[in-house]
Amino acid sequence: MAKDRTCQSNIDMQALEDRHKELEKAWNDLLMERREFEARIHALEQREKQFKLKWDLLIQETARFAEDKEQFERRKKFYEQVQSSYMEPYYEPDNIVQGEMFFSGVSDKKALKKRYKDLIKIYHPDGESGDNATVAEINREYEDLKESMN
Repeated sequence: MAKDRTCQSNIDMQALEDRHKELEKAWNDLLMERREFEARIHALEQREKQFKLKWDLLIQETARFAEDKEQFERRKKFYEQVQSSYMEPYYEPDNIVQGEMFFSGVSDKKALKKRYKDLIKIYHPDGESGDNATVAEINREYEDLKESMN
């Protein structure tokens, strides 16, 4: 009987060792899965941060685009008004447009300067619709108005 108990103890000890190894392997597998899971979480967090940065940049650029579009629309409206108000410009015998026409409605120095810069952009000789005589007339009228506003 003592021998049976010893055999039974050895079998039980062997079963316990086998079970311990199984549990240890399962534990190591779980630790490995945990590390992989944590690595995936970290990667997702990094992707989320990148997405947030890209999203914020997109929002900023969209706002900047909207501002640029609004500014473009204002300029377009101004140039359309200038063009429509001068559809039939008055010409002197030498075909120079009268400078007074370009500065009509200007009441202060700031508006005068802005209108002057806009007109020079349009009628500069290097541009498509520019010529020296018109620019000279614009310059002459600008100087006259500038002096009269002092």
